[in-house]
Amino acid sequence: MKEKIQIKTFGFTLIELLVTISIFIVVTIMASEFIIRGFRSTTFEAEQGTAVQNARRGAEIMVKEIRGANNSERGDYPLAAIEEDNLIYYSDIDDDGYMEKVRYFLDGLLLKKVETQPGAGNDYSGSGATTTISSYVNNQNEAVFIYYDSSYVETDDINNTRLINIRLKINVTPERSPNDYYIETDVHLRNLKDNL
Repeated sequence: MKEKIQIKTFGFTLIELLVTISIFIVVTIMASEFIIRGFRSTTFEAEQGTAVQNARRGAEIMVKEIRGANNSERGDYPLAAIEEDNLIYYSDIDDDGYMEKVRYFLDGLLLKKVETQPGAGNDYSGSGATTTISSYVNNQNEAVFIYYDSSYVETDDINNTRLINIRLKINVTPERSPNDYYIETDVHLRNLKDNL
């Protein structure tokens, strides 16, 4: 008698194959979304950290330079303009013995500085050197500079200004969380003190 050998075949049915592929696709999509979100978060944190660090460094420079505000080479008052997003003053910021005209202003999301050396007749009509102090300054309707008198009362009188509050709101992506990061500092104008 002949023996019949039965061969068992192993495999998937079409339905099992479709279910397996569907599960694999769903898991892949979820994993890739998780990886993309993590990458975006890490990138944002790195960019935000760099922007905040640069703004801190810029604020330190501003404090040092503004603190030394003094009469210009022509004898002009130490402060030339005090506005919410624009400050013009005279100071020897490069320690060369001459007062430079310095302007800090907000240009979009950039806080810029223009430094103008005194000219031949001690005028400041020459073109100044422009540098960016800080990026991603997102102050919008908030003032960058707030001015106070000797009694710490807010003022817009240039002759009574004795203290300047600098407030920078930094955010690389303002349309996304987390919230803005504030850098705030006060500058006492050393050469305009009333209590000497």
